[in-house]
Amino acid sequence: MTAARAERVSAAGGVRTRVSVRELHEVSLRALRASGLSSGEAEYLAEIIASAEVHEGAGLDALATETARVPAGRVGLRLEHCDGYAVAHDPASRGPLQAFVPACETAAVVGPLVVPGIARTAALDWAALDIAGRAGRVLSLSDGGDRGVVTPDGELRRLPAAAEPRPPVAGLVIRPLSEVPDGQVVSTAAERKQRYREAVTHGVSVDTPLWTLACSIARGFLIPDHREGR
Repeated sequence: MTAARAERVSAAGGVRTRVSVRELHEVSLRALRASGLSSGEAEYLAEIIASAEVHEGAGLDALATETARVPAGRVGLRLEHCDGYAVAHDPASRGPLQAFVPACETAAVVGPLVVPGIARTAALDWAALDIAGRAGRVLSLSDGGDRGVVTPDGELRRLPAAAEPRPPVAGLVIRPLSEVPDGQVVSTAAERKQRYREAVTHGVSVDTPLWTLACSIARGFLIPDHREGR
């Protein structure tokens, strides 16, 4: 699969574009780099965005949000402790994924953590899958509504809102759990492996306006080298 093409779907769905997995990753990477992220940050988030798009169609929407929030400098998250929670403040006002990844990695070690001003999204659930696997922890994500739960063996579950202690500030609560709660299994590692194989073979159908926006932003990273007159 090497070339993108437009295809008509149902009237409710509008026009979509079929792209290869490689195109999805590369355009996401270049768009993130054009928005000011380092090569390492862009590579990691591009993997998450591509995975969220391949498996749930949630990646390009997250990319649009991330590229609209250019970090204000290289200052890191500021951590404080309050009422049994770690609270991760982001002075640089990064996009949700950019702030979530280090916050989630911290929560896997220190315990319950809240990120003010961030709502739970499908893309954050997918980002948490990788962190849960590396940390060997069950992690719950909640902003007061339905919860996402990820496990070290690669399960993603969605659960109804639960009665949990109220955090000291409003935001996304990341909570390590001692056991896996019952809930709808959205994805398993085996299912993702099969879905990825299908996507590599047949491509991924993506929302055309979001794809056009991503490509437009990505073009800002690779600037043609005009050698005339040299």
